[in-house]
Amino acid sequence: MSKINVKFLTDEALATIKANLDKFTKIVKENPSDSSSFIAELPEECFVEKKYPIEDFELEVDGDGDYSKVDVDNAITLYEHLCCLPKHVLGDERFWMWLILEKCYAATIQAMPMESGKKIIADHWLFGQGRRRGLMFGALSRAYYRVQLTKDDTLEDTYELTKFATQNYMRYREFTWRGYSNNKTIVTGALKGEKKAIAKYGDTIETIKDYYPSIAKHISQLGSVMLLDFMREDYILDSVLAFCDCLAEANKIMPIK
Repeated sequence: MSKINVKFLTDEALATIKANLDKFTKIVKENPSDSSSFIAELPEECFVEKKYPIEDFELEVDGDGDYSKVDVDNAITLYEHLCCLPKHVLGDERFWMWLILEKCYAATIQAMPMESGKKIIADHWLFGQGRRRGLMFGALSRAYYRVQLTKDDTLEDTYELTKFATQNYMRYREFTWRGYSNNKTIVTGALKGEKKAIAKYGDTIETIKDYYPSIAKHISQLGSVMLLDFMREDYILDSVLAFCDCLAEANKIMPIK
């Protein structure tokens, strides 16, 4: 595909959406595959072009409405096309709103249907609960950062951990609530530990009550965020696996033969 420049939603358009969440939520519910009705309610010239070129792209939607079938491919597509952008662009809600409204609308709605009312737009399109949470839980941005934090160039399949995390969001999601959520070393180390535990005990280990929240808490207890920043990936991996061994023993789950 050809090159395009990214765009930002204008401040005026952003303010219009924030002031009329109920109206725009209704529009999305009535128009889940086409954003033209939404954009028609915004001020004219609601997007401003920025001089940051990217390869043009499209996201997929599943014909049967099962977004899980296209989730990992879409996440990788987002990452591969946006990873060239500077952090201040990736961290701006106006950039993600442009993507949602002009580039990825149908996929966004299929990924996160408008079932929770106006909180979807407020919390998962906009940064209603702050920038960090907005990025980690944004309808599109969460997919980008899931790849950014799990891509591992040391593996034969660099997206092996991305696929592992996407198969069961709980394997990764609990880390996004924590202060270390943007520490790639911790996230990849923990996922590798979780993966080894499943290989050792089978999927049964995932049925332990609060299994993944407990792993996330365990990592927090290893030290402060500052100390965690200095821990090696293999240390995190070994620590998570040892913790999973303890959980398995406490719940009488034996290693598979």
